[in-house]
Amino acid sequence: MKKFLLALAITLGFSSAHAQDDFMWGLTGGLNVSGFSGDYKSKNGFNHSAKAGFNVGLKAEYTVADPFFVEGSVVLSGKGFKLNYSDEVLNNEDLKNVFAKEQISLDEENKVDLWYLHIPINFGYKFSINDFLAVAPKVGVYVDLGLWGSDSYENNPFTVYDSWKKNPYFENNNFNRFDFGFGFGLNFWAANHFEVSTGYELGMVKAYKADSKPRNWYLNLAFLF
Repeated sequence: MKKFLLALAITLGFSSAHAQDDFMWGLTGGLNVSGFSGDYKSKNGFNHSAKAGFNVGLKAEYTVADPFFVEGSVVLSGKGFKLNYSDEVLNNEDLKNVFAKEQISLDEENKVDLWYLHIPINFGYKFSINDFLAVAPKVGVYVDLGLWGSDSYENNPFTVYDSWKKNPYFENNNFNRFDFGFGFGLNFWAANHFEVSTGYELGMVKAYKADSKPRNWYLNLAFLF
């Protein structure tokens, strides 16, 4: 009986150590460059452009069957876009008069900040270059839950606007708090604990206008235990 218990303890010890090697977690953070797809200009006279932001949170990785792995994160992610008036608006005398009456500057570049709880899950295949370096392509899905936002007019884009003066470009439509989509990218490991990851994410939910869906490129650093 004692031999059996000793053997069981040794087996569980090896299994636990192996499981720890297969599972890693840690801190992650980095740069976002986000925007929206779709031609908003042709309908409304405004131009979308990309906006920089950041993300920070926790990340975990599990080796399903070497070299296949799955990774997941829970991060606070700052996205959004910049919105500029097009020549169509700038040269429209009627709009100039309306904007002047409402004290809206035509040469102002409007920034829209959207903060999400961002939860991506990716599957990848790790290629070991040597004992120190490895690289892995990955694909996956993500879910975004809108938390809060702000713009140049001190509005919260996640709430319904009640004034055109405070909403010269959204036309009283608020942003969708929920988004899901697909992503692909690459991970680079050094010394098994330091990681650089980059990728591109394509949202599938209309943000606030037809054909306008979130897009985001990221570059992250992580340290995994």
